[in-house]
Amino acid sequence: MRPAALLALISALLIAPARGEDAPSQEQPVQEKPTQAYGEDHPSCLEWTDGCLVCARQDDGAAACSMVGAACLPAAVSCLQTK
Repeated sequence: MRPAALLALISALLIAPARGEDAPSQEQPVQEKPTQAYGEDHPSCLEWTDGCLVCARQDDGAAACSMVGAACLPAAVSCLQTK
């Protein structure tokens, strides 16, 4: 095979995937609210957790939350105490 033909073949093979014609579509991940915001959607909940941090509603309605450990894997948020 001649060098020019070989170069053209290699170029075609490298450029085809870069155009993205066969690339699968990527869905955007669903944005979840942070654990701290759980109280906004659940006004009767006074204390909630995701297994990593614990948040409590203060007298003024704001959330006060603990610090998260470095190796913690959060779970679904659940209410620990209601009004």
